[in-house]
Amino acid sequence: MALEQSAQYLALARKYRPQRFEDVVGQEHVVKALQNSIENNRIHHAYLLTGTRGIGKTTIARIIAKSLECENGISAHPHLDGNLCSTCKAISEGTFPDVIEIDGASQTKVEDTRQLLENTQYPPMQGRFKVYIIDEVHMLSQSSFNALLKTLEEPPAYVKFILATTDPQKIPTTVLSRCLQFQLKALSIDEIAMQIETIASKEGLVCESEAAILIARAARGSMRDALSLCDQAVALGNGQITRQNVLSMLGTASDGLISQILDLLVANSSADLAAVLSQVRKISPNYKNLLNDLVVTFHDLALFQLMGNANKLNVFSIPNSTLEQYSKLFTPQSIQLYYQICMQGLDEYRLASDAACAFEMTVLRLLAFTPEKKKIG
Repeated sequence: MALEQSAQYLALARKYRPQRFEDVVGQEHVVKALQNSIENNRIHHAYLLTGTRGIGKTTIARIIAKSLECENGISAHPHLDGNLCSTCKAISEGTFPDVIEIDGASQTKVEDTRQLLENTQYPPMQGRFKVYIIDEVHMLSQSSFNALLKTLEEPPAYVKFILATTDPQKIPTTVLSRCLQFQLKALSIDEIAMQIETIASKEGLVCESEAAILIARAARGSMRDALSLCDQAVALGNGQITRQNVLSMLGTASDGLISQILDLLVANSSADLAAVLSQVRKISPNYKNLLNDLVVTFHDLALFQLMGNANKLNVFSIPNSTLEQYSKLFTPQSIQLYYQICMQGLDEYRLASDAACAFEMTVLRLLAFTPEKKKIG
């Protein structure tokens, strides 16, 4: 029985994949435009969804397909009660014959594209349309794009194309001009953290707010990455997502440790260099991630000094309390210098034989170029 239950387990990213436009997180501008076009029956023959990984391109493509193929009629709001019809269920499971998903990364040859185009001459078997979802479309060869052009410009009335890519710059302009393009944005830390806490509540998991924020930062705008990290944190914490477990899992330092490193650079500081480096060694973090955290910190400090938080813009990755405290203690010139030193440290990290030494040399360089040229520790 236990084996049977474990076989049915779904990763959180799959279990909570949005099934309706209303479930999509953080893409309001795209969702609203698509809903309006579908409700007004102004359905384009080719859509192009672009954006970084894990933010909902394929998910939105499937929702468009459901809106067009639903047994209850074409609607931007199918099944608001959550009870999917057999067609929408089949699309979710990838078994509906008239919604064809193609991986552009593995079917790059022109022969694959020609076979696809040959099938467009046949009308749909069950649905209203034949919907072709081509993921990572930028991976197609130039010959494949050329073969696709004519059909993409004037497809049969029952054929719809939905293209998705993380790299639209690699798509020929002749293809771009034939598509209705939507740019999906990376999700904010708050949006991801809120979704993590919502899902944890539904799953009956204990989730600390700080842990959700740490995971959201590490995901760098990707909801799929965040939920994959949640799965990992749940396994590590035996059903609990705690701050300490997440820090250990990510191999990153806490905000407190970043603050201690900043304290070393403050004029007339009593911070002890030996104690800070000893604590870092004791934690044994991923030193590259720690350098990245310092880069982000100095970036946020520079931005905060220039614009403050009067407009409540959601562009900062570190807590406002840290920004308010340290933005007053460094000059803009010092922060720019520290940022460059940390970036240089990242470049040198890959050449270093010892990760800890590479990080510590970066810290020593930060101290050496501190304007007061003080000696600590």
